[in-house]
Amino acid sequence: MPTLQRFGIVDMGSNAIRMMIAEASGSAIAILESHRLPLRLGRDVFESGQIPEATISAVVDAFRRFRASCDRMSAQTVRAIATSAMREARNREQVIDRVRAAANIDIEVISGTQEAYLLAQAVQTKIDLSRGRSVLVDVGGGSVEVVLVEDGQVTGADSYRLGALRMLATLPEPNASGETFVELLRQHLQGLERRIADRFDGRRIDRFVAVGGNIETIADLLAARGENCTNNGIDTLPLAQLDSETMALARLSNEARIEKYGLKPDRADTIVPAGIVYARIGEIAGIEQVLVPRVGIKEGLLAELLAGHGGAFVPEEHVDTVLSACNSLGRKYHFEKEHAESVLRLARQIFDQTRELHGLDSRARVLLDAAALLHDLGVTVNNDGHHKHSQYLIQASEIVGLSEEERHLVALLVRYHRKAPPSRDHEEFAALRRRERSLVERLAAILRLADALDRQHAGLVRSLEIIVRDDVLELRPSLAPMQHSRLTLERQAIEEKGAYFGQLFGKRPLLLAP
Repeated sequence: MPTLQRFGIVDMGSNAIRMMIAEASGSAIAILESHRLPLRLGRDVFESGQIPEATISAVVDAFRRFRASCDRMSAQTVRAIATSAMREARNREQVIDRVRAAANIDIEVISGTQEAYLLAQAVQTKIDLSRGRSVLVDVGGGSVEVVLVEDGQVTGADSYRLGALRMLATLPEPNASGETFVELLRQHLQGLERRIADRFDGRRIDRFVAVGGNIETIADLLAARGENCTNNGIDTLPLAQLDSETMALARLSNEARIEKYGLKPDRADTIVPAGIVYARIGEIAGIEQVLVPRVGIKEGLLAELLAGHGGAFVPEEHVDTVLSACNSLGRKYHFEKEHAESVLRLARQIFDQTRELHGLDSRARVLLDAAALLHDLGVTVNNDGHHKHSQYLIQASEIVGLSEEERHLVALLVRYHRKAPPSRDHEEFAALRRRERSLVERLAAILRLADALDRQHAGLVRSLEIIVRDDVLELRPSLAPMQHSRLTLERQAIEEKGAYFGQLFGKRPLLLAP
């Protein structure tokens, strides 16, 4: 009999907070509770940069009630994520601290790229993206996420600060020259259009998927007149109908939209800018139909939790997404691909064969994978001190599949792959929580060993057998075909860079003869 799992999930968007409790039994999923709270975090953040006290109090109260529901329904895992408005709020830490104190729930502020990744996870629960080229678009309150998926693999994820609520706050009222809001908005989107066109690169788009409350509302309006098709919970809208419906709404005042169509006030004002963005991106993509699967990033988070059994296991497709993003970043900075892949292969072997020493899970292994591929990224800036240049480049980049916090940890791992090991004397390391410091220390020790084993950048060591002795870690290498090296440079590097591993785990690494 399948084990029942219950999850509490919160998506703190710029326009609303969505909360849900779901139950999973095998492959069957049931939504036990689902709430949408029209708390507009973005309204004040996009104007003043802060969330006001009244809104914070409402947020805390909502989380307190949600925690009570999760406890009542025995939810084993509760995850809360926040997006654009919280990313930009200067007082976000105050909000996080107060929610944690009141409801014992940690809010994770995710990056735009992580938001796009979760979007892809959600869409794939409803639509098969395994073949062809797909574009996924989510026009939120604060940002627009555009994700490219090729044959099931996320190949690009971009986040643009052009959400519907932000545009309402940014654009002026129609001016005396007769320019309408629609004309002003289209002018505002010109920079976005150029960037998206460059990303599409003139290639054929096989499917266009639109996600978000505004596109779902437009689908409902068209369905009421029989102007769209619904199959297995997925709406198919003609792009021309999406455009004409948006223009019809634009000709009405907010009050008229509420009266005529029964729209909620926090939907009536954002539906027009959102509809224009969806339609324009569809035009750039050269498609005729829009698919609306009626999922969001909270469903993406649920899919990730279900696949990962609450975070102890990372599904292979997540690993593939992260590695693809790292390889793309590596190519951008002309990394030495063969050496990077050698270090990745060896780091994985060391990690897997020393689990009893480090005790880390597969999520940590993903961070090690990313650091192994990107550890020499900074060579493109300058070989001297390239570990610090690598840290900076990673910190300044987006990596699909990694949160902002995870990317920061990868950047620190790369910083410590050579020269000085992790130290409390380093401000960024000292600022980490104790658990994170321990993670960086253990993964850095493994990464330093893996890098030392390819000291010549020649891929001589193909595999390792590791024997753990009382005070020695025996490394028994197998060489690449047609290689007969004595690994003199690698042995010297192991003595130097492996000293930290010995200090940390009490096992001195010893490279044996091949």
